[in-house]
Amino acid sequence: MEKGGVKWRSLKCTHVVTRRQAMKTTPIFKSSLLIFLLAMVVLSYMQMDLLVAAFQTNPYQGSADSVARGETLWMQYCMACHGREGAGDGPATAQLSVKPKDLTMVALPPVFPDGILAYRIANGKKTMPAWKEVFPPDQVWDLVSYIRSKSKKTAKT
Repeated sequence: MEKGGVKWRSLKCTHVVTRRQAMKTTPIFKSSLLIFLLAMVVLSYMQMDLLVAAFQTNPYQGSADSVARGETLWMQYCMACHGREGAGDGPATAQLSVKPKDLTMVALPPVFPDGILAYRIANGKKTMPAWKEVFPPDQVWDLVSYIRSKSKKTAKT
């Protein structure tokens, strides 16, 4: 060990690396780090609305009227794929390449926030169509209320 650094020995030479030299980064490392940071910023920006949705709460949470309104919408628009109870066993699933998820098993908040569920209804994902052009926000929240009413999960108290 040398003062201020690490001594490296090989058969041909002895090279002392100081702390300052060890902390210097190569241009390739700097470029890679910059690209990684830029990618993270872009991805964060692209998913900003999803992040915001995670903190939204259902304004109609626990409302029997909201559940009833959501059930009406469900039967008309959602039942064909998701089934009557939301188990992903609707009559249209035979024609789908990807089966809908069992919404009765969706984790309750805070694990899976109501805002994320509302976001997925409004914006869709993969084979799930986006419904934001069909349902205004209050109807999306009514659907969230209905889906939560069918949940087989229970809140831990």
